[in-house]
Amino acid sequence: MTMTRFISSLLFSSAFIWVAVEFFDVETEVVYVLFIFSLILVGAAIVTGLLISPLLRKILQRPGSSLLSQLRAETQELADADINVPPVDDPAGGPEVDPSQSSKDGPGLASKDTAP
Repeated sequence: MTMTRFISSLLFSSAFIWVAVEFFDVETEVVYVLFIFSLILVGAAIVTGLLISPLLRKILQRPGSSLLSQLRAETQELADADINVPPVDDPAGGPEVDPSQSSKDGPGLASKDTAP
């Protein structure tokens, strides 16, 4: 499959260049320069990829380097930590509760009166 794609792209690009040279009066020297610059560009891309790939591999394979793994580690640390929260009815550290509003539903909701 890959070989057929290569051959078909080679044939179509050759036909494109032939049409440009034959019918649009493009000089063959321009085609040679384009071909040489294309080879230089592809070679530079290959060399750049070969030089950068070890660096990318090192960055991506380092454990705990991603943001998601750091968030998971912090969540695990919070879950493992001993958190001392004072109870609600503790007068030293709990929230103050008004004894006149002892109903859980709110003031006036638990009473049977419909009018004041």
